[in-house]
Amino acid sequence: MERFYLVWEPEDGYAKRKHDNKREAEIEAERLAGMNPKKEFYVLRALSVSKTEAPVKTIKLDERPF
Repeated sequence: MERFYLVWEPEDGYAKRKHDNKREAEIEAERLAGMNPKKEFYVLRALSVSKTEAPVKTIKLDERPF
């Protein structure tokens, strides 16, 4: 996984675009803060990723074996 950053605004859940470096994300956070007074924009770094390779199986409640 390559390192990337997100700009996140907690009230609206804003996080649209991956940024390749911290400074690029900080510039975007400052730009958005300037356009949205009183809102806070956080710069976040992705630390890990989880995924599954196997298909997910859905079990209906009436098919449970117990």
